[in-house]
Amino acid sequence: MTERRTLKPISEVLRSHRFQKEVSLLLFFFAGLSAIYCVFLFARSDSEDVLAMAVGLLVQTIVYAVLSILIRRGSVAALIVTGLLFAANIVFTLFGPSWEDAKGMIVVYGLLAVVLIRFIRRERRAGSSEGEP
Repeated sequence: MTERRTLKPISEVLRSHRFQKEVSLLLFFFAGLSAIYCVFLFARSDSEDVLAMAVGLLVQTIVYAVLSILIRRGSVAALIVTGLLFAANIVFTLFGPSWEDAKGMIVVYGLLAVVLIRFIRRERRAGSSEGEP
């Protein structure tokens, strides 16, 4: 007879070293992009609005970097906070003043969601019989 394939529970996937490493690398990537954009905004700070946006982006970069370090060290709470922050960022972007700004953000966060969902599905299908590295 055929053996029924068991799926790993999501809680086990979230605690796995591989998943946490993937998420922390993605967050470092987002922090790096934010830092580069932040430098450009500071260099072009010709108005108070641009300067305020640059400071906000600097804070976002620092938060992403700190969360990435915490996730790399195995914090599931930091994973949950990161998910909540991304969801809040999407909501604030959608209901923000400019739809043009929202389109770019939604595309980036949509790609991030697709990558994470594919990784979680792949890890769950690997089954609970495999051990952690």
